[in-house]
Order: sequence, then structure tokens, then C-alpha cells
Amino acid sequence: MARFSLTRTGSADYRDYLRSPQWGFRRVRWFRDARSRGCEPACPVCQLTLTEAGTLDLHHLRYDGVQRETSTGAWKAQEKDEDLMPMCRAHHEQLHAFLDARKEYLGWDRRRATVLIVVRMIRRYRKKTT
Repeated sequence: MARFSLTRTGSADYRDYLRSPQWGFRRVRWFRDARSRGCEPACPVCQLTLTEAGTLDLHHLRYDGVQRETSTGAWKAQEKDEDLMPMCRAHHEQLHAFLDARKEYLGWDRRRATVLIVVRMIRRYRKKTT
């Protein structure tokens, strides 16, 4: 199996993976599993829940478990649950704007950069709403 760089939002591999049925099935499974554990998925920034929003994005903290079959080109979506983070669309797009565009995060571990950015987003959101 080949490993592809999926860490940049605009890459062809990234777009192809997110359009694949494998990602669609994995995404549905993640939300189902979260709810079966008694957790209502919510955006960590604004606390908008899946029930309230109807849908949430899932942000990848890591791409381990995502592979492409060399012979068939089919994706395998075997991300660990803890490698995915629910986010409302607005905050997910904001996170990617920081993560993908700011040079200070280039070369950082994706999980570490995401956590730092989300903490900053939460602080900014709280200031705005209080």
C-alpha cells in the first residue's frame, strides 16, 4: 500500500480521499461510535452539537490509518477515533486557514498544531461571546 501526503488541504490526494466512499463510511462510523459511548459530538470551540447542527465536519489530527491500495487505487480509511475531531464548518475552515497558511506551523506535528490553534480559537471565541 502506498502512503500519500494528505496533510495539505488543497492537495489532489486530500480532495480525492475526502470524496471517497471509504471516508464517508468512516465518518458515519465515527459519529455512531461517539454516540454509542454516550458522547454527543460537538465543536470544541463553540459547543455546537451534532443534534443542533445536523452535521459536523471531522478534522484529522493525524492521517495514520489512511492508505491507498497501490494495485486498485482504493482508499482504506482506518483512522483511530482519537485522530478525528468534530468541528462546526465555520471553525473547521478557520482552523485550516491557520494550519495551512501560516508558516509558523509548517513542520509541526499536526496534532500539536491543531490543539494549539483550537485553544487559541476557544479563547478568542469566549472573549467575543462574553
